[in-house]
Amino acid sequence: MTIGFIRAHGADPGPTQRPLLAGGLTGLAAILPAGAVFVAFGSFTVVARDVMRLPESLTAALLAGAFVFAGVLYGAIFRRAANDAHAGWLLGLAYGFLLWVAAPIVVLPLIRGPAMAAGVAATGFLVTFLLWGLILGVLFPWIHRPLHADLESERGDRHFGPNAAVLKQKLLRRRG
Repeated sequence: MTIGFIRAHGADPGPTQRPLLAGGLTGLAAILPAGAVFVAFGSFTVVARDVMRLPESLTAALLAGAFVFAGVLYGAIFRRAANDAHAGWLLGLAYGFLLWVAAPIVVLPLIRGPAMAAGVAATGFLVTFLLWGLILGVLFPWIHRPLHADLESERGDRHFGPNAAVLKQKLLRRRG
């Protein structure tokens, strides 16, 4: 079976790899520069005042939560593929574009009225999502690497797992 074959070669992350946590942290880290662009283009004001009709602080919290959740989703969908330091920027950029396309479909049923961004504010939406995705793709491998715990360091012993026999031989050579 093809899926079993893919899993045998590491497509599924193990419990020590934490792609969801890495995605959430990376999504959080990407919020600041992308949020600055969102505010600079005037898109944030349009979202808070016209689309969501909520106070700016609540709107900012909801948007930050949505971007962190999108980062977790990035880690859940792409898993080990997101660790590619050479192509991660492209994967993140494509993911940001996909979110930009999907955002109106998700948000339109939730808003009260016909308000949507236009002009410069709409351009700000596109630039924000692309920048957020680009930063997400670039930073994910760097944030994920320290979270990618080694089984040996996490368990504290070297008597189990695929390297147990090799490690035992190394320890015996050092002592002998």
